[in-house]
Amino acid sequence: MKTKNLNLLVLLAVLATFALQSCKKDGVLRTGDFSKSSKAPIDYNLLPKVHLAGVYTGSRTLSPDTLYLLDGVVYFSGSNAKLHIKAGTHVVTGNAVTYAGRSLKGVLVIAKNAQIFADGNRSNVAEASYNPDSTIVFGPDPALASPAPGDFGGVILLGNAPTNQPTSTVIEGIPTSPPADVTYGGSSAGDNSGVLRFARIEYAGFLLSTDNEINGLTLGGVGSGTTLNHIQVSFSNDDSFEFFGGTVNADHLIALGGIDDDFDFDFGYSGTIQYAIALKNRDGNHTTSGGVSDANGIESDNNPTSDTTSTFLTRPALSNFTILGYSSGGTGTESDELENGVHIRRKSGVNLQNSIVAGFNNGIRFENIKQAGSTTQFNLVHGFVTSYLPATGGRPATFANNQAFTGSLSPDYLGLAGGASAFYANGSYDPANLTPVASPSTDGGTSGTYNGAIDPSGAIWTDNWTKFNF
Repeated sequence: MKTKNLNLLVLLAVLATFALQSCKKDGVLRTGDFSKSSKAPIDYNLLPKVHLAGVYTGSRTLSPDTLYLLDGVVYFSGSNAKLHIKAGTHVVTGNAVTYAGRSLKGVLVIAKNAQIFADGNRSNVAEASYNPDSTIVFGPDPALASPAPGDFGGVILLGNAPTNQPTSTVIEGIPTSPPADVTYGGSSAGDNSGVLRFARIEYAGFLLSTDNEINGLTLGGVGSGTTLNHIQVSFSNDDSFEFFGGTVNADHLIALGGIDDDFDFDFGYSGTIQYAIALKNRDGNHTTSGGVSDANGIESDNNPTSDTTSTFLTRPALSNFTILGYSSGGTGTESDELENGVHIRRKSGVNLQNSIVAGFNNGIRFENIKQAGSTTQFNLVHGFVTSYLPATGGRPATFANNQAFTGSLSPDYLGLAGGASAFYANGSYDPANLTPVASPSTDGGTSGTYNGAIDPSGAIWTDNWTKFNF
């Protein structure tokens, strides 16, 4: 029966190619060239469906010839639990399950000591999600005609790396009395939670209660032995990426159209992230606190609820970020939809360099930060109201060689090839517009010798695995 089903799928796919007249490209090489795949598009609604539910304590492999649905919250727990997801596999929202009066669906939790090996790759067609040998996708059921933020739950990885909280701390967003261990943190800085590479997480996020949410990708105490790169989180109903402590490093990350922070760091996170893109969606909603916007590009706290200093400080090392809000400030409430491009506060430190921050009311805001050991240099920073808060004082110990602009945003400020088109507009967006037109003075260090996420002289790393036009 399975062979017949697969033969039918192949036949349908071949017929579909005759009807396909054109292919929309999300990420293009500067020459505009790309190679079309000989493989036909897949209609994921026609694939056999398998529901995953409850707690898995052993090994499980997911393949692209099947559509997997997550019923409620699905846990992989214990040292023998290993989830292998082959390239091109889609893992989507399944049936809702009620826990303590709250209904959840489409949530994947990799508990500490368990591992995930979700190792996708690039496609050689424009629309990566149509190639069975390409990107891994987590998101809503493809049968859903008009998905919205929150239609998929989210992906949560937990590990044994250090945080500044007790090791009994449970990850946020999960209902009480879960059937698996959802604590995080420990003493193993090199802890290995597996691999997440060439993957997209779409329309995730769930609000369990105030300040208790599931994000697009949540990382709690994840160690530096874990591999995280080429991950796109789109239209999250909360933060796109949130790091609760841990030492994990990452590169080539994209946060698209999230309603809250694009990157959020808490509880002693101390890893390194290089090459990241954050784009706000002007047509989307954004979070508020007390009626005032609190949607940021980056938010970093040592402790999200107080200024208490800990022996293990949050201090992310960030380089080659491109963080863009809106191309104009607008009028009335529109100008207040976004807060800060970067907000460092509550005794957090930061090392930020070779980055572009633009299109927010405030470019970078330092609020009671850990100044010693912090660095902000070789950045291009714009704010409609202020480029830096405070205007003087309270800044990182090393603060040098930054360019600052305020007021109306001229495309020339950004030094990007796309000018105003670098800002996100659904339906016609091309990440090639994020390419810098020139290289600024360098820091001589390990970060790129240019501002922003994309190398002006190299290939565009978003090609053939991302999705910008929904």
